[in-house]
Amino acid sequence: MPVKYVLRALGAMIIGYAVIVVLTDFGFNVVLGGRSIYGGSIMVLVSGMLVAVVSGLVGGYIAGLIGPMRGLSNAMLVLIPLAADSTYVLFFYKKSNAPFWFDAMASATLMLCTLGGGFARQKQAPRSQRQLK
Repeated sequence: MPVKYVLRALGAMIIGYAVIVVLTDFGFNVVLGGRSIYGGSIMVLVSGMLVAVVSGLVGGYIAGLIGPMRGLSNAMLVLIPLAADSTYVLFFYKKSNAPFWFDAMASATLMLCTLGGGFARQKQAPRSQRQLK
């Protein structure tokens, strides 16, 4: 496996995850003002969901754009740090006032949207670039 291939795969994973972190942090802390999503109005819940959807789609798409494999495969690499982050949030981060199931669903939404972004990139790429190199 060439070094360039490995570096692009690592870059896709790290940059895709970084984009998700930045967009999620911006969405929840700046746009939504850092307020609790759980127990809020329907508009706050929808806004929180949109933050997760947009963050995941953009992060997965960018990973698909950077990485050396098909878009979906590159987005799957982002799930590695995202799963570690979600495990921390679900089991060790005690600032959340939401029940476990709510945070678990939010994490699952973010992960599925990350894969969706990679899939969108894969479908957008010309057929010759979709093949695994």
